[in-house]
Amino acid sequence: MDPLKAFQQKLVDFAARKRRGIRNPFVIVPVDPPYERRMTSILASWEPEPDHHTGQLPVKRIFLDEILPQTDVYRTVVSIPQAALESASASGLGDYDVTERVEQTMRDNLATEIVDLILDEHEDILTVERQIVLLLNLGSLYPFARASELLDEFDRRRAQSTIGIPFPGSVIGGKLAFFGEDARHYYPAHRIDQQIKGRHLQ
Repeated sequence: MDPLKAFQQKLVDFAARKRRGIRNPFVIVPVDPPYERRMTSILASWEPEPDHHTGQLPVKRIFLDEILPQTDVYRTVVSIPQAALESASASGLGDYDVTERVEQTMRDNLATEIVDLILDEHEDILTVERQIVLLLNLGSLYPFARASELLDEFDRRRAQSTIGIPFPGSVIGGKLAFFGEDARHYYPAHRIDQQIKGRHLQ
């Protein structure tokens, strides 16, 4: 099956509770990175076909690139004056050390802050089972937050809605490779292994 259609179908099946015994109703699908934005535009207007048993499933679309600038950690990092970075470097911290500290701060806090902001506005994700939540434009968070970190946060808070994340990368040997980096195993999400490519978005 076309991987985009397989992704959509699995989201519908989970949200409509057609599949039982699911620990986490999270679904991920790899997308060829150059086509992430085109795929986002398709999902931005996608509405599941109404089912005579379950009716119309609501779909929330959350654009991660729009949430990123709202986070405290992002605003803090971008507000650091160049002079402060140069001063830190001059005081014995090399440019590499300063950059590493800034990047580590982003990695340690970004996923948590993004999920906090999402739930502040969409608290029903924690309680409503029969809806689909799409987290779009994940690539905008690279390399500071990954799909697994966002889903870990939703899992920790016991999200009840079905959450779908297209991620720019591929599945290699059952592991996720984000933007072609080393593959990592992530077990709680249900994945579509075939990568979405340009030909699937015609």
